[in-house]
Amino acid sequence: MSKINDDDLDEKPLDPEMEKVRRKMVRLLAVSIGIMFIGLMTVLGALVYKFTRSDDPAAGAAQIAGSSVTVPSDAPIEGVAALPAGFAVESVTLDGPRIGFFGRASDGSMRLIIHDITVGRIVSDIVVINR
Repeated sequence: MSKINDDDLDEKPLDPEMEKVRRKMVRLLAVSIGIMFIGLMTVLGALVYKFTRSDDPAAGAAQIAGSSVTVPSDAPIEGVAALPAGFAVESVTLDGPRIGFFGRASDGSMRLIIHDITVGRIVSDIVVINR
């Protein structure tokens, strides 16, 4: 069927222009591999750092996620969220040190009141309306 010529198996020298292109491609490949290696080492270094560092901020205290409030191990944090008179709570959400109270005010309007534990007071009072 097909006969393999010995001439096809021998590599012929490239012309000078193609040799320049080949050298540029080899150089680009080496630079790309170097950059990928540096990136991989950076990621592995970050993982090792993350898993080997100590997460204990203070002995006997826990930290609330996303805040600088430490909770003593022998007693809970105590506080008062003073909601407006006549406010009926329908749902409560927690996001780190912030507590969101959603409900109806005494005038019937829907409101979202956000209490921040770190500062110990209400930081937002949002009236919710439909448009």
